Order: sequence, then C-alpha cells, then structure tokens
Amino acid sequence: MTNNKEELKLIVKCTDEVKYGKLYGLNQEIPEEEFEKAKKYMTNFAPADFPDIMKISGNPRGWMCTHDDAPKVEEALNITETLAKREKEQAEKSKHYDENRKIKEEAQLKLEEIFFSASRPKQKLNILLKVADVVYDPANSFRDNSYYGGGHLYIILKNSIWYIMNNGREENNWNINNIEIDNAGGAVGFKVSYSDEVHDLIKIVSEENIYSGETLKEEDMNLSCGL
Repeated sequence: MTNNKEELKLIVKCTDEVKYGKLYGLNQEIPEEEFEKAKKYMTNFAPADFPDIMKISGNPRGWMCTHDDAPKVEEALNITETLAKREKEQAEKSKHYDENRKIKEEAQLKLEEIFFSASRPKQKLNILLKVADVVYDPANSFRDNSYYGGGHLYIILKNSIWYIMNNGREENNWNINNIEIDNAGGAVGFKVSYSDEVHDLIKIVSEENIYSGETLKEEDMNLSCGL
C-alpha cells in the first residue's frame, strides 16, 4: 500500500463546529489507485463548503470524511488501526487513569492525616539520606526543585518514616524548619514510626519513584528571557 513506516490510519484534519464536526483525512499519501477505493466515501473539501469559516479549526482543504463514513474508508483501504479501535483504547486509558487518580488522592489524604499531626524532631537531611533504606521522590519534585528550595521526599528507615517538605525559598518562613539542608534554607520534616500501611500509601502516591539524588541546576535547563 505504501512504503511509509507509519501505519496507515485516519486522523483529525479539521473540526467544524456548525455542520460536520470532526473531519478525518489519511495520515500519509498513498498511490492514486489505492485512494480511488475510498474516494466515494470522502469529499474534497474547500473553505466554501463550510457554513461559517470562522468556526473551523484545522485545515479546511483536502480529502476528508465524516466520523460516520470513517469505517467505510477504513474497510476500503484495509486499515487496521481504526478510529473505533483507537477510541476504545483511549477510553480504557482514561478509565484506568481516573481510577488511579482516585486511589492516589485517597492515599494522599490518609498520609496528610498521619503526617501533619506527627512529631518534628531536628535532623540533618544528609544523615537521613545516608541511613535510609529507600527514598521516594513523588513526580521527581525534590530532584527538580530542591535547587529552588522546593520539593518533597518520603524517607523510609528501619524504624521510622519521614516526610520532608523543602522550605528553602526566600519567601518561606525558615523559622519553622527542623531539617537542616547543606547550603540551603532547610525543610520541614515529619516523623512517624515505621508501618507497612504507611509505606504502602507512600508507594501509591509516589508511584514508587525512587530519589536519584540528582538535581537540575538552572544552567542545565536552557532557560531564556530571564525565566
């Protein structure tokens, strides 16, 4: 059909809010003799074919089909990556994402209840990191933001678990910090006794993302315009 490595499929080329809705075109060119098989289910659109050109997004020109005619085009061209298949996969991904998000939100609420009434003894972060069994860095927040005084860590020790909230930004109140961080403003740390229940909650909210110890410096981030 084509030597293009990408699999042939229909993609959204244009969206008309007034009449047609989403219009689909092929993601690549194919030989004319092949395209002839699908032409009867498609229209060679031009801007004049739309009731209100101001309510169109995308390219209003070229061969496209409606969502209803898409299965006919796909059958004519033996397209296996059909819209129906991809829409089903996307719906399943969205459902899975929503379920995971709910589980993470519930776990986060439980952790907040546990840690924000916990003790806050003084300690040095480098000592906690040295003796930790494992350190979790949700969404790499500490790795990417510690340089700027932000980020969170969960530090798992044999007999205790610490929740570290970096509190080193200039606008932060450093007087409440009980965790010393070398060459930085410090952090607020909450300590609870170790339990598998708390550890499991942390695994959920952090997606078991282990702290790498690396930080992204400003000069490594290719920032421009003073941002």
